[in-house]
Amino acid sequence: MQGFQTAWQLLLPQTVLVITILIASLWNLCFPKLRYFNACISFIGCIIAFCALLLQDLGSPQVLFGGLFTIDHLTICFSLIALIVAMVVIFMTSGYEQHLGRNVGEFYAIILTATLAVMLLAGATDLIMLFVGIETLTICCVILAGFHKGDKKSSEGSLKYLLSTAATTATLLYGLSFIYGLTGSTNFNVIRDQMSYLSLPPTSLLIMFLIVLVMSAIGFKLAAAPFHMWAPDVYEGAPTPVTAFLSIGSKAGGVVVALRLLMVVFRSSAQDWGLIVVALAVLSMILGNLIALSQTSFKRMLAYSSIAHVGYILIGLVAATQVDEGTQVQKGLSAIIFYIVIYGVMNLGAFAGAILFSNETGSDSINDYAGLIKKRPILALLLSLCLVNLAGLPIPPAGFLAKFFIFSAGFSTSWHAFGVPVGPMLVIIGLITSIPAIFYYTRVVIKMIAQEPSSAVAALSVKESEDTLVSQIGPQIALVFCSVLILGLGTVLVDPLMALSQRSVQPIVGTDLNSYNTGVPQLLPSLPLTR
Repeated sequence: MQGFQTAWQLLLPQTVLVITILIASLWNLCFPKLRYFNACISFIGCIIAFCALLLQDLGSPQVLFGGLFTIDHLTICFSLIALIVAMVVIFMTSGYEQHLGRNVGEFYAIILTATLAVMLLAGATDLIMLFVGIETLTICCVILAGFHKGDKKSSEGSLKYLLSTAATTATLLYGLSFIYGLTGSTNFNVIRDQMSYLSLPPTSLLIMFLIVLVMSAIGFKLAAAPFHMWAPDVYEGAPTPVTAFLSIGSKAGGVVVALRLLMVVFRSSAQDWGLIVVALAVLSMILGNLIALSQTSFKRMLAYSSIAHVGYILIGLVAATQVDEGTQVQKGLSAIIFYIVIYGVMNLGAFAGAILFSNETGSDSINDYAGLIKKRPILALLLSLCLVNLAGLPIPPAGFLAKFFIFSAGFSTSWHAFGVPVGPMLVIIGLITSIPAIFYYTRVVIKMIAQEPSSAVAALSVKESEDTLVSQIGPQIALVFCSVLILGLGTVLVDPLMALSQRSVQPIVGTDLNSYNTGVPQLLPSLPLTR
């Protein structure tokens, strides 16, 4: 009984979120005239779960349900990221509810369910829990992407996402079934120990085959090239709050899955999966930045740029392939988390600005942003702040520092593949491909500040009407919040964020992996998942 009580205390944030999901899904049915309170209910639930996470006194990793779920600093870090994204998206949605019709309650419930899925993925240390989390997140994202049922672009994007994820799921299951058949277990640590023997020749080709199958699922969830084909259409057709969640929440889930699988399960085959990650990083940086240059839709431009940012994140993962050098592994992985947090804040701010602009003009065209500073100066300046940081310019240096830490980790990698220093090569490619990124981000800024107003901007009134002000409060709070965070993360919050990043990756760096096997109390009896 004491084990169950301890487990429920540790799972209090997830439990709070489940209760909030039930209330949000039933609120419209029970109180149809008060359906607009759904945003407040969802936000309060996220706040309570967030505070419960912060108050957890975690000394060592806590293994629950016989190894199905592990609560450590990495779990808490990504759970906090997921909840922050959910809260910002809820603010965005409160100014977008007029586009959702009568299904507002269901929308919030599905957003929260997707957030819960990311939190489950963050602590999944078993293949079964991993698959349940991935599928829950995927199904929620498919439904949300097609939430505009009358919009052809939304339906098209949702269908493409569904078909793509169906193929990816089949590939992932094929790989997981092979892993279980080879090792006789679904637990990450048992599989890791077995893989350390299987990675020796002549079975290394089999391990490489398994890594390719697993990496296809990770690449799809991250929208890394060449698994990115669904992203532009889904980003453009989905409701803008959904696009914001997909760009950060879904990617956070993909990153934590990559960290758990690659750095734990396939730890002894780091050089093998490192080659695949190098290829994904190069393709993502080149294709994402070059194709973004030709986009006329603001959301499609952000879609392709997010592919490029995944390439930068993967440089940190390449730096972590030197598993024998604990300092280098920690440097690469902590740079990844630092980058995700700052990129998430910048991207959420950009999408909040897109919602504010679209609510008044009904346009998503980049050309229609021209002259915005003359009618909406605060919106133009805050959106410009987000965009120049996405470009990596030091104004303030939040985006610049994120790239600096990633490139620094990559440059210090001593791994050579086919006689080529992999880390410096990736950094050089990243620096070169950052040039077109600066162009297409600052192009929007120049249009907003230096050009004459477009017809869409010219049609705006000098002062917003009272109804417009009320409907815009949520996205405005989201944009201001993200802008303040960008200023803080580029100045006074740099050291705290880096300390958080280093502490979060500690469980999967070096000898700390052994803490999952010995010295940690197993809460709740083991389930019969291994033979």
